Amino acid sequence: MLYNPAVPAVLDAAGELVDYVEVIPDRLWYDFGADAADRFAHVHGAIATLRRHAERHVLTGHGIGLSLPSAMPLDEAMLDQVAASHRCLDYRWYSEHLSMFLTPDGSIPDAQAGMGLPMVHDSETLEIVGQKVRRLQDALDRPILLENGTIFSAIPDPEMSEPEFMNRLHAQTGCGMLLDLHNLYANTLNLGWSADEYLRAIDPDVVIEIHLAGGDWLRSHYTDSHSRRTPGPVWEWLTEWGPRFPNLAAITFEYHESYHSRIGMDGVIEELEAMHACASRIAQARAAEPALALC
Repeated sequence: MLYNPAVPAVLDAAGELVDYVEVIPDRLWYDFGADAADRFAHVHGAIATLRRHAERHVLTGHGIGLSLPSAMPLDEAMLDQVAASHRCLDYRWYSEHLSMFLTPDGSIPDAQAGMGLPMVHDSETLEIVGQKVRRLQDALDRPILLENGTIFSAIPDPEMSEPEFMNRLHAQTGCGMLLDLHNLYANTLNLGWSADEYLRAIDPDVVIEIHLAGGDWLRSHYTDSHSRRTPGPVWEWLTEWGPRFPNLAAITFEYHESYHSRIGMDGVIEELEAMHACASRIAQARAAEPALALC
């Protein structure tokens, strides 16, 4: 599960269904800006809670603040905080987004955009992201994964597709992919993408983790709001394509704590039970086909 303040109650109610917890380290501190004398103030209660969970669950890191595709230099102070959280919580791997969250804004050198902005899939961006991925690999000494994003406004005439971008990044740096099937679902609805074409284009070895979630319609746009249970087509893609990814090691359900009452504890538990059932089917399919054995 992706950790939020509602998750400890889930772990108390159904912790045996949760194999690992994915942590957003950016939610473990308040960031007062690069010019502040004391920039970071840590949320010690949340950190202590996660350390207790780490006694029974594997933890992974899932960042949103480094904004790897942005052309501006990597925020080294932020990276230091991420590395410190890893030393404290011992992430099995660390993931970031293939979206831009930081933009230059006058007197504010690294202004938060408030959402993941679409990136240009071209050779220049590939070089920018590749350099930052190598820096993360050096700083964390853990596998680095990158997540495909929700694109609300497509950039025309890309030099390469998103799967090709991810494949080339993997070939150059060895990083893996966090395949967010719900983000892909949103892009099929909003942009008319073909899920089968997208998934067929991904190098099967790249995918290490899969995200599940649910969203809402906002007027005529489908949002990745993490506000509902996983839609049926996303489950179908997981069942069909999961066995084809030989290095797939984790399936994560993410929802926002403000929607916990909408989904309900029973709904979250049913999601977890369905994930276990799907993981079992994927394992059975791999066993039936030696070529798909987990590395």
